[in-house]
Order: sequence, then structure tokens, then C-alpha cells
Amino acid sequence: MSSWNTQIARLFAEQKKALEAFVTRRTGSAQVAADLTQESFLRLARLESGEKIDNLPAFLFTIASNLVRDHQRQAIRRERVEAGERSDELPCSSPSAVDQLSALQEQRLMHDAIAALPEATRNIFLLYHVDECSYREIGERLAISPRSVEYQLRRALIDCRAFIQARLANDKRGARP
Repeated sequence: MSSWNTQIARLFAEQKKALEAFVTRRTGSAQVAADLTQESFLRLARLESGEKIDNLPAFLFTIASNLVRDHQRQAIRRERVEAGERSDELPCSSPSAVDQLSALQEQRLMHDAIAALPEATRNIFLLYHVDECSYREIGERLAISPRSVEYQLRRALIDCRAFIQARLANDKRGARP
């Protein structure tokens, strides 16, 4: 048996009962305590044997304490869900109507911004972002350098951002009474 395994086995023999009692006091359940004690030793055993731990028993109790805390959080979450409370962690099966409308408006705005680009810049933008061509591939298709492709893409992003900002500014001014 390696020295790390020997240390873990010795620690198990010396600390198992004390650790289980510690976890039982914090959780109020002997069954949960047995499970969390076992998990604590497993996590400690999974560590690389080369890691230097000055005080193995203290480290083991820290692992157990963290597991107890996680267990209690999960129990609280389960109680809330079972009680019917809304949880931010539960995924919604479909986006709300507001989210769908917002996404559609953003898509239209981006489409308009791309359509407003000069034709050559728009073609490069679409080749890169839609067709997923590399700078080199775009350069070869259009007989320009990859550096020119990079410049045109940067220009397209700047122009799209300016278009969107101007449109949003106009929409805000139009919304005022």
C-alpha cells in the first residue's frame, strides 16, 4: 500500500467515529452523517498524494463541514420547490412572450444594421459570421488579403454598433411625449 493510502487508512481508523458524530450533530441524521462521512473520506482519498496537507484531521473535518453546508442548502432548495415556491434555478420550458418579442426586435435591428453595410463589407461579414469562412478563405474568394478581411470585419462591427446605437437613440426620442 502506498504511503498516501496508509495515511488515509490510519486517519479512517482514528477519526471515523468522531467525524460521524460531528456530522450527526450538524445534520440531525445518523444516515446522512454516515453518507457524508464516507464522502469526506472519498474526497480526501482522491487528492493527489503529492499535495501537502499539514493537518489531515482538520482538513478532513473541513471537507465534512463543507459537505454538510451543501447538503443543508440542497435540503432548503428541495423544501422550497416542494412547497411550490418559485425558484430562480428552475429552468423555464419556454421563453416568455416579452422575451420572444425582445429577441425578434433585436434580430430585426441586427438584420437592418447588416443590410445598411456597404455591399463588399456586408459580403465579408456574412462569409465570416454565417458561412464561417476563415480570413484566408474569404481573402482567396474575393482576391484580397487576410489583413483586408480583418479590417473590413472590424469596420462592419463598428458600423453595426453605430447603426444600432443611432436607431435606439431615435427610438427613445420617438417614445417621449
